[in-house]
Amino acid sequence: MADNPLVSIVIPALNAARTLPRAIDSIVGQRAVSWEVIVVDDGSTDDTIGSIQQHRLRLGNRMLVLKQKHAGSSVARNTGIDRARGEYVAFLDADDEFMPNKLIRQLEMFCRRPDLGLVYSDFSYNDLSGRLHRSVYEELVERDGPVRMEEIAPRLCVCDRNLLDRMVVSYLISPITAMVRRSVLGNEVRFPPGQKYSEEWLFFLDVSSRCRVGYVAEPLSVQHQTPGSLSLVSAARNTQHQVRAMQRILERYPHASKDSRRKLGGKLAHCLRQMAFDHFKEGEFRSARSAFWKALQHHADWSTAVHLAQASWAARAEALPEESSTSTAASR
Repeated sequence: MADNPLVSIVIPALNAARTLPRAIDSIVGQRAVSWEVIVVDDGSTDDTIGSIQQHRLRLGNRMLVLKQKHAGSSVARNTGIDRARGEYVAFLDADDEFMPNKLIRQLEMFCRRPDLGLVYSDFSYNDLSGRLHRSVYEELVERDGPVRMEEIAPRLCVCDRNLLDRMVVSYLISPITAMVRRSVLGNEVRFPPGQKYSEEWLFFLDVSSRCRVGYVAEPLSVQHQTPGSLSLVSAARNTQHQVRAMQRILERYPHASKDSRRKLGGKLAHCLRQMAFDHFKEGEFRSARSAFWKALQHHADWSTAVHLAQASWAARAEALPEESSTSTAASR
């Protein structure tokens, strides 16, 4: 690998032969920064590795390619973190790209404030129709309220110490926007294996609970939405993963403010109700009853109570034929 790279960039890749070369090109196009790129092939069945053969020949020891059995993006990112040699770690997904000034702008922030352990930024995204949305934070994130921060230079900000309370409430930092001091991660802070769709939320909550955080108020990455991605095609499964993530957050951050925990509890109740409706539609009335009951525990309202009663009645009605058949068999 490159001698003493300043930044290690970790790319998890699964069947990414079509987009991975573009992602690596965006790293090669970075302004003068010493970096290494670590590609972790997560069990691809296409020619993901072959698609970057020219990059491997050209970059030599600045590029490390690792292969693993399919285990998910969390495990792939963790594999990259474990092999990272840079003072800082950045993340890029195989279908996305960095803007040319991405690394240098975030390093500038670290130089200005050596006490920071994490710096993230705004980013743009291309939707499925090909339309470019310039700022995700202006369109989406601010809906949950602005993050309080102090601007120390044009578009360079230090987040308020209460950032954790804001992050408890909602997913705020995407991996492609972040750069983390390797020392903050140590041997403990990693993406949670087995947790999908909300794993980044849990990871950056863990990171931000250990250090001060900075923000670059300009888009430094571009996300490309692609058909078939987990976030677009598996809404029911995503809801289940969100529920698990929010339950873990409530357990792990009891010291978060009462208001942030109340807001998260409301979001958890909403997801549990959605799970309950999904179960009800599938005729899984006992599972629906359980989910409605859990939702009611996190946020009491009459509507959920009514739906709980309906699910309970349906579960009871479903059980009656079984009880009747058991009684008949016993009498014989």
